[in-house]
Amino acid sequence: MMFGVTGTALATNRVSVKPVKPSKSIYKVITADWFWALCIVLGALLVPAPSPNASTVLGLPKLCIFRNITGIACPGCGMTRSMIAAGHLHLEDAITFHPMGPAVLVILAGCAFIGVIRHFRNQSPATVGSPITNIMVVVCSVLLILTWILRLRGVISTPA
Repeated sequence: MMFGVTGTALATNRVSVKPVKPSKSIYKVITADWFWALCIVLGALLVPAPSPNASTVLGLPKLCIFRNITGIACPGCGMTRSMIAAGHLHLEDAITFHPMGPAVLVILAGCAFIGVIRHFRNQSPATVGSPITNIMVVVCSVLLILTWILRLRGVISTPA
């Protein structure tokens, strides 16, 4: 939190410190879940699509700590490349990188769209603890773990 000194402090030699809050509108936007969902969706659309045999995005090193330490793909390995490929409508490549990538991108795009609409209508954002959100989180988590188990068993191929 930032603090500011009032103008009367100079004349009276007394300092009164009052908290200065950031602008409510920008603070609401930056802390909103829909804002970060929108950033991810825009990133998937703006980052160049990876080639089908790409092992990284933009030639950056692999950042998956789990895979770097254990050598085993984590449940989310390939998700970034999958969402970027899905953002460019390369669905076959997207499913090859991670089968859940296109679905996650659609869910994030929906959350971002609803959040932007609610923001400009001055409505409160959708709550994280709502029943529909809880159901979506549980279903996506189960599918993510199931995908990981199928990858570990060799039923679904793991990207490089």
